[in-house]
Amino acid sequence: MSKIFTKTGDQGETCRIDGTRAPKNDPLVELYGTIDECNSILGIARGFNTDSTLDATLRQLQNMLLVPLPKIGSADVRALEELIEKLEEKLPALGNFILPAGGTVSAHLHLARTTARKVERRLAALRETKAVNPAAFAWFNRLSDTLFVLARTAAHHNGETDEAWKAPGGSSKRGAGE
Repeated sequence: MSKIFTKTGDQGETCRIDGTRAPKNDPLVELYGTIDECNSILGIARGFNTDSTLDATLRQLQNMLLVPLPKIGSADVRALEELIEKLEEKLPALGNFILPAGGTVSAHLHLARTTARKVERRLAALRETKAVNPAAFAWFNRLSDTLFVLARTAAHHNGETDEAWKAPGGSSKRGAGE
């Protein structure tokens, strides 16, 4: 691409990678835009991060976010599960919901986590009109779990502790996950 602006999107349409035109609110365009949003938030977290191991992990996740959805496979899902297990071994067990806090890097990783959940919702919307790779669903579900654990890891690396949610007049015990 020789210019960053092409003026072809000025009427509310965009060009897909296959060359076809689509409205900017097309479910596939929405999905890829949300994946880009998640990737950008990871970039912000990396900008504040000083831990080289975490940086390498975040860079790897950013690269995976650019992999075409049909190419995501069960091995990619397993890789995230193994990473989660490895990281959780070093963290205290959770007994309560926690607030998305824990310092700048941690808070941005929590934001990326919620954006990964938004990607899951966009995948569900896309599935209403197109076939969607089941491994992509699983991968983005594990990605949000991974980002949760990475947020906790970043907080603990920076000397922060998990801040337990305290329900006004109610229980703060954790329930079943998503």
